[in-house]
Amino acid sequence: MRAVAHSIWQRHGAQRGSATVRIHVRSLAQMFNSLDPSPFWDRDLDRGAAEFIEEEFSEKLSAHAWHLHVHTLEGAELAADLQPAIEHYYDRLAASTRLKLRENLRAGELGLLAGLSIFLLCMTTRQVLAGVLHGVPRILDEGLIILAWLAMWRPTEALAYEWVPLYRRRRLYERLAGIRVTVHCDASPSGGTAPETGRAAAAHHA
Repeated sequence: MRAVAHSIWQRHGAQRGSATVRIHVRSLAQMFNSLDPSPFWDRDLDRGAAEFIEEEFSEKLSAHAWHLHVHTLEGAELAADLQPAIEHYYDRLAASTRLKLRENLRAGELGLLAGLSIFLLCMTTRQVLAGVLHGVPRILDEGLIILAWLAMWRPTEALAYEWVPLYRRRRLYERLAGIRVTVHCDASPSGGTAPETGRAAAAHHA
């Protein structure tokens, strides 16, 4: 698969521009996962094609609208399947990432509660030992302090930072699910012209 990408920015009044990415393939079937037995309109995308699309559009987040133009020499009969296939593929990824994000935040909250409990236990132990021993040995005292802060560090990091990549990925998938797809059936090497050019239909197949 040969992929070529560039952005076309158009201004419409105060609205943000639109971004266009172009992909050139010999056959439109190359856009789909050949191992997926599902109908084409519900089939996963080829991993290489999907990674290319995600990488290109992740650099165009400020665009108001995203357009994907696919140029192909063969497989014009699959043109109507590409739009729903991309919608379904990225809807599934967005839902999966949304679930991971929810689980990540839940695990972070539980970890924070456990860490806070350990922190309070360590601080209480220091106070009790200080009263009983009339002075806690320095090594023990510093060890309790380190343990207390270590217990808080991991869950705090998870809640403060680790959800961000998942959130960004979910937002990317949600936007890609609404991308506008156009299939162009270009001239074949023999000089003939493929019979069909136009926007892939968004209608779902029965």
